[in-house]
Amino acid sequence: MKILVRSFAIIFLSGFCSYLAGAAVETPAAVDSGSQTAILEPEPAKLILVDATPVDPGHVELNLSYSIAGAAKQWQTSGNRSERKHYRMHSFDSVTNIGILDGLDIGLTQGIAILRDKENNYDETGGAVDPDTGESLDETDGPHKGHGRSDLIVNARWRFYQNRDQCLRFAYVPSILIPTGRRSNFDHLGPSQGYPSLTNTFAVTKDFSRVTTSANAGYAMPLERMDDTGNSAGALNLGWGIGCHVCHWLQPQTEVLYSHNFERHGKGGKVVSLVFGFIMPITDHVRLDTGIVQDIGGSGNDQTTSGIFKIVTLI
Repeated sequence: MKILVRSFAIIFLSGFCSYLAGAAVETPAAVDSGSQTAILEPEPAKLILVDATPVDPGHVELNLSYSIAGAAKQWQTSGNRSERKHYRMHSFDSVTNIGILDGLDIGLTQGIAILRDKENNYDETGGAVDPDTGESLDETDGPHKGHGRSDLIVNARWRFYQNRDQCLRFAYVPSILIPTGRRSNFDHLGPSQGYPSLTNTFAVTKDFSRVTTSANAGYAMPLERMDDTGNSAGALNLGWGIGCHVCHWLQPQTEVLYSHNFERHGKGGKVVSLVFGFIMPITDHVRLDTGIVQDIGGSGNDQTTSGIFKIVTLI
């Protein structure tokens, strides 16, 4: 299965880049013998990345999504890959973006998740170890499954620069995570992060005829003491994506993501992921998004494969 996914990724990327090379020099095809031309404008939205295009004032964009993520391997801190016990998570999320002013919208994200992790071990001793052996004093195992509401995320998206002639936009996207979700305990797994955090992201979107590109750079900062965050000191997130509107109902997408989690004692985990999928406009107000996210490299982290399915409605 993994060989199939990698082969598909290589073939998809090669063909997509070849198409983009041809699309860059293509002129719009004439609709008839007159002067009208058929021009396909790209959907600025990306599958994972945030684009720098807020919802127009007075409109609401509702995004309902389902994703499934699984892992059977993990990267050690040396970068070597090893087996891990079964992990799977089903997520059902609702994202509502509300246009407030020209160039400004706000968003609310909430959902529920179903989790299963055969390798999880809730440490009842708070990380205490035997001074003689260095082993954990917690001899229990599990819990291995659970479900519940995820944390609430509130964000704004401010487009602080726009050049209409060059189809170029820059936006600042601050978001705060409020730990309202179900937390893990001795009896069950929970999807909550367990502590509040603030993420500052800068996004840029540039369109070229029917091609759209976006890039993100952001940092998630815990708003708690490290003793309450599992030694997490935050996470750096970078990404770049491109899509091409090949016909009225189909826009292939590809994205490259990088995440680096920092910890108090050490550099933490790193992971590089590739995203492949499609944006499919059904009408001017409804579109479907679908894609796959494959981790391809990292250290101190699980190697996951995820599937994403969204229906987006503009009101």
